[in-house]
Amino acid sequence: METARTSVFISYSHADLHWREMLTLHLHPLVRDQQVHVWSDKDIRKGERWQDRIRRQLAQARVAIFLVSADFLASDFIHAEELPPLLVAAEREGAILLSIIVRPCAFRDSPLSSLQAVNNPSQPLSGMSKTQRERVMLSVYEELRDVFRAQPEKTQPPEPPAEKPARVSPGRTRPASAKPGPKPGAKAKPKSGKDASGPATSGPK
Repeated sequence: METARTSVFISYSHADLHWREMLTLHLHPLVRDQQVHVWSDKDIRKGERWQDRIRRQLAQARVAIFLVSADFLASDFIHAEELPPLLVAAEREGAILLSIIVRPCAFRDSPLSSLQAVNNPSQPLSGMSKTQRERVMLSVYEELRDVFRAQPEKTQPPEPPAEKPARVSPGRTRPASAKPGPKPGAKAKPKSGKDASGPATSGPK
Protein backbone atom coordinates (compact mmCIF):
# COMPACT_ATOMS: atom_id res chain seq x y z
CA MET A 1 0.00 0.00 0.00
CA GLU A 2 1.41 3.38 -1.05
CA THR A 3 2.01 6.07 1.56
CA ALA A 4 0.04 9.29 1.09
CA ARG A 5 2.27 12.20 0.06
CA THR A 6 1.28 15.08 2.31
CA SER A 7 4.50 16.75 3.53
CA VAL A 8 7.47 18.89 2.48
CA PHE A 9 10.98 17.39 2.54
CA ILE A 10 14.00 19.73 2.71
CA SER A 11 17.19 18.22 1.30
CA TYR A 12 20.39 20.12 2.03
CA SER A 13 24.01 19.88 3.10
CA HIS A 14 24.81 20.81 6.70
CA ALA A 15 27.25 23.34 5.27
CA ASP A 16 24.12 25.25 4.12
CA LEU A 17 22.35 25.29 7.48
CA HIS A 18 21.92 29.06 7.25
CA TRP A 19 19.84 28.74 4.08
CA ARG A 20 17.70 25.98 5.58
CA GLU A 21 16.88 28.20 8.55
CA MET A 22 15.92 31.06 6.26
CA LEU A 23 13.68 28.76 4.23
CA THR A 24 11.89 27.27 7.24
CA LEU A 25 11.28 30.79 8.56
CA HIS A 26 9.47 31.72 5.35
CA LEU A 27 7.48 28.48 5.35
CA HIS A 28 6.35 28.72 8.95
CA PRO A 29 2.98 30.37 8.13
CA LEU A 30 2.11 27.21 6.17
CA VAL A 31 2.89 25.11 9.22
CA ARG A 32 0.79 27.32 11.47
CA ASP A 33 -2.13 28.20 9.21
CA GLN A 34 -2.48 25.20 6.88
CA GLN A 35 -0.93 22.53 9.12
CA VAL A 36 1.60 21.62 6.42
CA HIS A 37 4.31 19.29 7.74
CA VAL A 38 7.72 20.67 6.72
CA TRP A 39 10.45 18.15 7.51
CA SER A 40 14.25 18.18 7.52
CA ASP A 41 16.83 16.05 9.31
CA LYS A 42 16.80 18.47 12.26
CA ASP A 43 13.58 16.68 13.27
CA ILE A 44 15.36 13.36 13.84
CA ARG A 45 15.22 12.51 17.54
CA LYS A 46 18.13 11.24 19.59
CA GLY A 47 18.39 7.47 19.45
CA GLU A 48 16.18 7.26 16.35
CA ARG A 49 17.30 5.18 13.36
CA TRP A 50 18.00 8.18 11.18
CA GLN A 51 18.22 6.37 7.84
CA ASP A 52 14.87 4.67 8.38
CA ARG A 53 13.30 8.00 9.36
CA ILE A 54 14.65 9.73 6.27
CA ARG A 55 13.28 6.94 4.05
CA ARG A 56 9.84 7.26 5.63
CA GLN A 57 9.82 11.01 5.11
CA LEU A 58 10.95 10.64 1.51
CA ALA A 59 7.97 8.34 0.93
CA GLN A 60 5.60 10.97 2.38
CA ALA A 61 6.93 14.01 0.53
CA ARG A 62 4.52 15.74 -1.80
CA VAL A 63 7.07 18.53 -2.30
CA ALA A 64 10.86 18.31 -2.01
CA ILE A 65 13.03 21.42 -1.77
CA PHE A 66 16.73 21.12 -2.60
CA LEU A 67 19.19 23.73 -1.34
CA VAL A 68 21.77 23.22 -4.04
CA SER A 69 25.44 24.06 -3.57
CA ALA A 70 28.81 22.42 -4.22
CA ASP A 71 28.48 20.70 -0.83
CA PHE A 72 25.02 19.44 -1.72
CA LEU A 73 26.21 17.98 -5.03
CA ALA A 74 29.28 16.45 -3.35
CA SER A 75 27.17 14.57 -0.77
CA ASP A 76 27.20 10.86 -1.57
CA PHE A 77 24.25 10.27 0.74
CA ILE A 78 22.07 12.86 -0.98
CA HIS A 79 23.13 11.55 -4.40
CA ALA A 80 22.44 7.89 -3.57
CA GLU A 81 19.65 7.96 -0.98
CA GLU A 82 17.58 11.12 -1.44
CA LEU A 83 17.63 12.12 -5.10
CA PRO A 84 16.72 8.76 -6.73
CA PRO A 85 13.44 8.10 -4.88
CA LEU A 86 12.35 11.72 -5.22
CA LEU A 87 13.04 11.80 -8.95
CA VAL A 88 11.01 8.60 -9.35
CA ALA A 89 8.18 10.08 -7.26
CA ALA A 90 8.14 13.18 -9.47
CA GLU A 91 7.86 11.06 -12.61
CA ARG A 92 5.35 8.48 -11.39
CA GLU A 93 3.34 10.22 -8.67
CA GLY A 94 3.54 13.91 -9.53
CA ALA A 95 5.71 14.94 -6.59
CA ILE A 96 6.97 18.51 -6.95
CA LEU A 97 10.74 19.11 -6.85
CA LEU A 98 12.03 22.65 -6.27
CA SER A 99 15.73 23.49 -6.52
CA ILE A 100 17.03 26.66 -4.91
CA ILE A 101 20.59 27.44 -5.98
CA VAL A 102 22.17 28.83 -2.82
CA ARG A 103 25.85 28.99 -3.89
CA PRO A 104 27.74 28.68 -7.19
CA CYS A 105 27.90 25.02 -8.25
CA ALA A 106 27.67 22.60 -11.17
CA PHE A 107 23.87 22.44 -11.08
CA ARG A 108 23.61 22.11 -14.85
CA ASP A 109 25.57 18.84 -14.71
CA SER A 110 23.48 17.38 -11.87
CA PRO A 111 20.50 14.97 -12.01
CA LEU A 112 18.29 17.97 -11.17
CA SER A 113 19.28 19.95 -14.24
CA SER A 114 16.27 18.71 -16.23
CA LEU A 115 13.92 20.40 -13.75
CA GLN A 116 13.33 24.14 -13.69
CA ALA A 117 15.10 25.72 -10.71
CA VAL A 118 13.48 28.40 -8.57
CA ASN A 119 16.26 30.89 -9.35
CA ASN A 120 18.70 31.12 -12.22
CA PRO A 121 21.71 28.82 -11.58
CA SER A 122 23.96 31.69 -12.60
CA GLN A 123 22.39 33.85 -9.87
CA PRO A 124 22.72 31.91 -6.58
CA LEU A 125 21.34 33.32 -3.35
CA SER A 126 24.84 34.00 -2.03
CA GLY A 127 25.34 36.66 -4.72
CA MET A 128 22.01 38.40 -4.16
CA SER A 129 21.03 41.26 -1.93
CA LYS A 130 18.97 40.49 1.15
CA THR A 131 15.81 41.73 -0.54
CA GLN A 132 16.41 39.56 -3.60
CA ARG A 133 16.95 36.49 -1.42
CA GLU A 134 13.74 37.24 0.48
CA ARG A 135 11.84 37.41 -2.81
CA VAL A 136 13.13 33.99 -3.86
CA MET A 137 12.05 32.50 -0.54
CA LEU A 138 8.67 34.23 -0.85
CA SER A 139 8.14 32.66 -4.27
CA VAL A 140 8.74 29.22 -2.74
CA TYR A 141 6.24 29.95 0.03
CA GLU A 142 3.63 31.04 -2.53
CA GLU A 143 4.19 27.90 -4.61
CA LEU A 144 3.67 25.63 -1.61
CA ARG A 145 0.69 27.64 -0.38
CA ASP A 146 -1.08 27.07 -3.69
CA VAL A 147 -0.12 23.39 -3.85
CA PHE A 148 -1.49 22.55 -0.42
CA ARG A 149 -4.48 24.87 -0.68
CA ALA A 150 -5.57 22.94 -3.77
CA GLN A 151 -5.87 19.67 -1.82
CA PRO A 152 -9.44 18.34 -1.96
CA GLU A 153 -11.28 18.77 1.30
CA LYS A 154 -12.55 15.70 3.08
CA THR A 155 -16.29 15.31 2.65
CA GLN A 156 -18.64 13.88 5.21
CA PRO A 157 -20.49 10.71 4.17
CA PRO A 158 -24.11 11.41 3.19
CA GLU A 159 -26.71 10.85 5.88
CA PRO A 160 -29.02 7.86 5.32
CA PRO A 161 -32.48 8.88 4.04
CA ALA A 162 -35.21 9.17 6.64
CA GLU A 163 -37.63 6.26 6.79
CA LYS A 164 -40.94 7.00 5.10
CA PRO A 165 -44.13 6.33 7.11
CA ALA A 166 -46.26 3.42 5.94
CA ARG A 167 -48.97 4.48 3.51
CA VAL A 168 -52.42 3.00 3.72
CA SER A 169 -54.16 5.02 1.04
CA PRO A 170 -53.25 7.86 -1.33
CA GLY A 171 -52.71 11.08 0.57
CA ARG A 172 -53.18 9.48 4.01
CA THR A 173 -50.74 7.93 6.50
CA ARG A 174 -51.38 5.59 9.35
CA PRO A 175 -49.66 6.14 12.70
CA ALA A 176 -47.52 3.20 13.80
CA SER A 177 -49.95 2.50 16.64
CA ALA A 178 -53.07 2.49 14.48
CA LYS A 179 -54.63 -0.83 13.63
CA PRO A 180 -55.23 -1.58 9.96
CA GLY A 181 -58.81 -1.68 8.74
CA PRO A 182 -60.42 -4.74 7.21
CA LYS A 183 -59.19 -5.84 3.83
CA PRO A 184 -61.07 -4.59 0.77
CA GLY A 185 -64.09 -6.79 0.08
CA ALA A 186 -64.37 -8.05 3.67
CA LYS A 187 -67.82 -7.94 5.22
CA ALA A 188 -68.23 -5.47 8.05
CA LYS A 189 -69.64 -6.74 11.31
CA PRO A 190 -73.03 -5.26 12.19
CA LYS A 191 -72.89 -2.53 14.79
CA SER A 192 -75.11 -2.26 17.78
CA GLY A 193 -78.23 -0.25 16.99
CA LYS A 194 -77.39 -0.08 13.28
CA ASP A 195 -78.88 -1.92 10.31
CA ALA A 196 -76.68 -4.97 9.69
CA SER A 197 -77.42 -4.69 6.00
CA GLY A 198 -75.77 -1.25 5.75
CA PRO A 199 -72.64 -0.62 3.59
CA ALA A 200 -69.26 -2.02 4.72
CA THR A 201 -66.51 0.42 5.72
CA SER A 202 -62.70 0.19 5.42
CA GLY A 203 -59.65 2.23 6.34
CA PRO A 204 -58.92 4.21 9.49
CA LYS A 205 -61.66 6.19 11.24
